[in-house]
Amino acid sequence: MERAVDGSTPSGGRVSEIQNDNLNPIIQLITWLLLTLTALTLGFRLLTRFFIRGGAPFSREDAFILLSFVFGLGESITMIVPASGIFGVDRGDVSDDELMAGLKVGYARDLLFLLALVFAKLSVCASLFYLSPDALHRRTTAILGGVVGLWGVSSLFAIAFQCGTQGPWASTSCINQQSFIYYEGVLNILTDAALIIIPIAIISPLHMPTRTKLLIMCFYDSRALAIAATILQLSYLPRIFEENFTLRGFPYYICLQFVVFASISSACAVYFWPFLRSLQSGFLQANGSSYTSPYILAQLSASARSREQSGGGRTIDSQGRNRKDYIKITTDLSINVAKNHEPQQPGQVHSRQDIRNPTPV
Repeated sequence: MERAVDGSTPSGGRVSEIQNDNLNPIIQLITWLLLTLTALTLGFRLLTRFFIRGGAPFSREDAFILLSFVFGLGESITMIVPASGIFGVDRGDVSDDELMAGLKVGYARDLLFLLALVFAKLSVCASLFYLSPDALHRRTTAILGGVVGLWGVSSLFAIAFQCGTQGPWASTSCINQQSFIYYEGVLNILTDAALIIIPIAIISPLHMPTRTKLLIMCFYDSRALAIAATILQLSYLPRIFEENFTLRGFPYYICLQFVVFASISSACAVYFWPFLRSLQSGFLQANGSSYTSPYILAQLSASARSREQSGGGRTIDSQGRNRKDYIKITTDLSINVAKNHEPQQPGQVHSRQDIRNPTPV
């Protein structure tokens, strides 16, 4: 007969109050928070990608990160549904039926957790593959992608068939789950470390200011947060094999959410650099320096202003402006200024007088 204890209603429904023996509301709160932050980070990446690449179709890295988010979303849902209410709760307050339902949810969570990590890593590998034309860099990235794929497939089968054809809730004859999770976690750390080292090897030889190199590397090195979260996850792993694992494993369940968040967010963080670079390049300086940004995001603002001024059949002349003082800000103009020793071509501006005193667009 099911007992009615503090934190539970007589009908078996659990009250969502934070108590020493009921920490499940904290798990759900953190899960919702990290899921929201992950969605915002992914949305920012997709918007930045749209402005940078224009109408180009989605690439493999975009497909991988979207799949990673879908699986990460599923993993978060498994920690929010009512059946997950056993996690963070004292084992003595959990009925056998609740435990059975919770173990099934945990089984699905582990599968979705792995898939989210694998596709987040593959997204970064696809991005690094096209980052450098160097054959050695591409070969190294391809090998790493293969290692990630093999790790994902082997771990997926090990989780799915850890107790043969039965689930872990229906059988006690299973593989050594603690050893397997250590294997999964260590390879997760090693592949994350490789995803930090490869961008450093690609960016270090480039001819650019050291400060710029370090800034770009920082975006790739944000994956170190995923490594830290995985180390904490493994440090709390023995707790989920104790008798009161539902309550004692509380830190482990929290770490799982941080690992997913850090893995997906760090794969999106590299898009912060083009966005910041575009903002820095998208304005004409007060000293008359020309617009030279190669990014579509910054070009878009300039072209939008041009269309706004010439739209609806209106021209610069119809707005009462002096056309001889008008300079169209384009990437070609900056090239012409830099190469003012070459013969002037029709339609090109080489007058330093005009460039120093541009008419606002």
